[in-house]
Amino acid sequence: MRRTPLALSSLALAATLALAGCSGSSSSSASASASASGNATAAATVAQNVQCSDLAIDSDSDALPAASGDAGSEPTLKWSSDSAPTNLTVKTLEKGSGAEVTETDFVKAAYAGWQWGSDTVFDSSYQRGSATTFSLGSVISGWRCGLSGHHVGDRVEMSIPASLAYGDSASSSGAPTGPLVFVVEITGSHSTKDLASGTKDAALVGEDELSKRGITVSGDLGAAATIKVNDGAAQPTQTEVIVLARGTGPAITAKDSLLVNMAYTDWSNSGTQSSWDADQAQPIDMATATGLTDLVGVPVGSRVVVLLPGSTSTADTSGTSTSAYAYVMDIEAAM
Repeated sequence: MRRTPLALSSLALAATLALAGCSGSSSSSASASASASGNATAAATVAQNVQCSDLAIDSDSDALPAASGDAGSEPTLKWSSDSAPTNLTVKTLEKGSGAEVTETDFVKAAYAGWQWGSDTVFDSSYQRGSATTFSLGSVISGWRCGLSGHHVGDRVEMSIPASLAYGDSASSSGAPTGPLVFVVEITGSHSTKDLASGTKDAALVGEDELSKRGITVSGDLGAAATIKVNDGAAQPTQTEVIVLARGTGPAITAKDSLLVNMAYTDWSNSGTQSSWDADQAQPIDMATATGLTDLVGVPVGSRVVVLLPGSTSTADTSGTSTSAYAYVMDIEAAM
């Protein structure tokens, strides 16, 4: 599975918001996404268009390393001398009692990953301090098929063959090669059904403020929206959050993972994109998107506008500038 440009724009938003909130480097978020998501440049040995129902999925193997450590903390592995299992193998370490996960759901999970036989973790949400939210439709087949059918609260150990991960050969993405092992705690899930109508009961409250700011948003609540920057609108100098329509759901907390639909444009209206067009809602983890602290307390089901300032790159001596951006986001659900 490959990451779409829209998903990259969502990650860019999260990274920009994190930087705007004076957080650390965004490289950890990129690492998290790389470990869970497929890549278009993966080696040719990666199976394509995998149907989970066609796979032989084992529930245990003597070859699996022994995982130790309490739930909520990064585990350690003690390896056997055996080779990796041929089949995708998913062993339940602790059984949860929550909702069953389907292969189209959004999932929130804490996890750590190893290449087979290695004592070095190549990626860990525990080290970043917060679980990661993602769509099972956008991750490697081993995750999608391995987690489907399990339940919120489950803690599982997965041995994923290279063909269901990133292949055996190194790629330009730097993704880990060969068979992989993950220990995963499923902490939440949300169905994608009716996800695009979460704002239908919201009440408009921010039209005047948005008009004064020089931004136009079109589209009914509970349906696709578009956003346009009006001529002469002043570019933001810091992140601005405007509640355009207030929802009726629970108040957002700093620990929530939000599922949003969004559309965005640069300040010249020359580059636009929409998750509604792609039918692909996006996750935003509030724990890392610290520039969105103004959303804390806003009800789920709200429509908000986020204005991001332009920036001057410090990565080179050319002083390359990036445009300011305007986003309209429907907060469809929280996990």
